[in-house]
Amino acid sequence: MPALYNAAVSNRNHDFPLLRFPRERSAIVKETAERALQAVLLRGAPEYILNDTCLHEIRRLSESSAQEEVKSLGEWKRLWRHLGGLERPALLDQLAKVVHGFTEDVAGGFSPPVYGVATQLLPPVLGLLLTPESVRDIASHVVQPSKLLALLHERLQVEGALLQLQRLARRATLVCVPTHLSNLDSPVMGYALQRADLPPTTYGAGKNLFTNPVLGFFMRNLGAYRVDRRIRHDVYKDVLKTYSQVILERGYHSMFFPGGTRSRSGRVEHHLKLGLLGTTLSATVERYRRITGAASGPPIPPIYIVPVTINMQLVLEAETLIADYLRETGKSRFIIDDDESTQLKRMVQFVRSTVTHAGAVVIRFGAPLDVLGNPVDEEGHSLGPHGQPIDLARYFWVRGVPQIVPQRDAEYMNDTGLAITRGYRRDTVLMPTHLLASVAWRYLDVALPGLDLYRRLRQPLDLALEEGAVLADIEKLQERLRARGHLLGPHARGSAREVLEAALSAFASYHSEPAILRTADGKLALGDRQILYYYQNRIDSLGVLP
Repeated sequence: MPALYNAAVSNRNHDFPLLRFPRERSAIVKETAERALQAVLLRGAPEYILNDTCLHEIRRLSESSAQEEVKSLGEWKRLWRHLGGLERPALLDQLAKVVHGFTEDVAGGFSPPVYGVATQLLPPVLGLLLTPESVRDIASHVVQPSKLLALLHERLQVEGALLQLQRLARRATLVCVPTHLSNLDSPVMGYALQRADLPPTTYGAGKNLFTNPVLGFFMRNLGAYRVDRRIRHDVYKDVLKTYSQVILERGYHSMFFPGGTRSRSGRVEHHLKLGLLGTTLSATVERYRRITGAASGPPIPPIYIVPVTINMQLVLEAETLIADYLRETGKSRFIIDDDESTQLKRMVQFVRSTVTHAGAVVIRFGAPLDVLGNPVDEEGHSLGPHGQPIDLARYFWVRGVPQIVPQRDAEYMNDTGLAITRGYRRDTVLMPTHLLASVAWRYLDVALPGLDLYRRLRQPLDLALEEGAVLADIEKLQERLRARGHLLGPHARGSAREVLEAALSAFASYHSEPAILRTADGKLALGDRQILYYYQNRIDSLGVLP
């Protein structure tokens, strides 16, 4: 294990910040709890805050059957019943304990030995999983690890502003903000950071994911902190935001999924949840306060936001996600407990089938932004609309001192969110499945005019598409996408025939029913219309089509 660890960190990022997390964790928890308590007390009297928190927790835990949470329910009920008899010192003490308990539950961890094992063993293991050849060929791959790595590089491609990000990472804090398609996104991003020669990051992950013993072990030891999306009260939100700000101030590279949850429709995110992302701004204000002497503490490195697009030819949970989207359109469902990512058999099938296609996953790192959404040059200097240098600090000054101003900062973050979504649209890489689904969906529009989406999905229809016409439409779509500056992935940038064959092969290799398939007479027939709709949404969300 020590040898693996030494090999894993003997690169340009050998001194990345997470290596010091184990010795700083207790101090981070202490600082977070103290600062979060001060933020909580600004909301009102401790008895009212505790009463509200108890009622929220009692209501939430009453719906749970987990043994640990049932025990916790009794403790919350006892605290709630005794609130009326507590004096202010006791109330403050109880509130401090509550805040500290949430902080301990949220705080992540990092183990250098586990990181060493993961970074050394993951590529060969993935290489074996992604090998489409027969079992008898596996021995030759094990003997030739270079062949495994070459295969993995072919299946999962990493591209974008990598050299600039590598330079900035040595003297600044990077906050990666990827699009979100699947529960596989976190491990895929971890591997992509390693491939890009960028340091590993902390990141928030749904607490439900930690129940998986294998996945939970690695997440607990590789920088993930727990986010319980069932908890909605202000105390917990203050703890989460304070924890994020503290680790940013200490220079820990981070990752947020600003879409909040997986894109259930398959569309590129347009509306972001900026709560945790807003801690980049508050940490920046604190940075300037320390630079000017208005606050004490060690220096805080500059912070840059990096939009990242995760682009997959197939999505593991597509069937469940689109069904959930259609069932509850317009509503928010934070956790889907039973989907393909929780089923080992489906996950293995997905990995095996998806990656038999070269370039099945493309991770694209976009150009970095400052915390106000401005582009930055190679040295990290903020640039205005016409490429002129701007002084970022002056945007935070109030009467000669850098200060947080909630209404102003909310407007700033809205602008940053818009800049991120522009980056998503610019850096989304379209795959053959997206192109074929988009073309086929137009035929469905023509065949069933005037119907709403749900009737269009259910209406009986025997529709056979002529392959020649489909090929011509794919070519027209490619031309339109190129003219608009959109990126095409492997095979999607090839001939229309290459797009068609790659998409048909991918659709046939995994989903219960293909979105579109070739019939015995050589024509194309629509299969699962919900899946077809899911994949066509990727292009539709870019506003390319008339």
